[in-house]
Amino acid sequence: MGLVYGKAAPVSNPDTPLAKTLETLGITPGNHRALLLLPLVYVAWADHKMETVEIERIDQIAKHRLYLPLEAITCVDAWLVKAPDKEHFLAGLQELFLLAQTEQGDPLVDAEDLQELLLHAEAIARATADALDAPTSVTAEEETALNDIARILRVDNGRSWRRLLDELDAGPASIHARAAR
Repeated sequence: MGLVYGKAAPVSNPDTPLAKTLETLGITPGNHRALLLLPLVYVAWADHKMETVEIERIDQIAKHRLYLPLEAITCVDAWLVKAPDKEHFLAGLQELFLLAQTEQGDPLVDAEDLQELLLHAEAIARATADALDAPTSVTAEEETALNDIARILRVDNGRSWRRLLDELDAGPASIHARAAR
């Protein structure tokens, strides 16, 4: 399974609210594939700060996984410097979902690959300078962002490894082990 590099462009009617949101996000027909990184950028900004390690990972995915053209990378770079507001993030995620559902032409991304975008977003949530790739480094705000992404893209429940580990740690064996300390 891998992300598809389709040619579907965002909405064709420029007078719709969605088209205006995409315009606010800086999305044009020439850079519309930047939408693929919107879930990652949304999670990276969830804690209201952008760390160097998050920028590096998003840049790596943009260039070496998605092979985004320069125009799309420029758009993503603008999001990394100044976060779009939550309303625009969520509307952009909805457009990404809709582009995966298209029956006309090549989709921007296959519906099956939306799960992969969520996994990349979770990797961004785990990317901190203090604890690189530690499941416990996911903040509550990032958990909320992952849940938003999962809900809008209609993929799994968006539960991160931190949440899973917290739930496992609350089990009877863990409680007994803590009491013995």
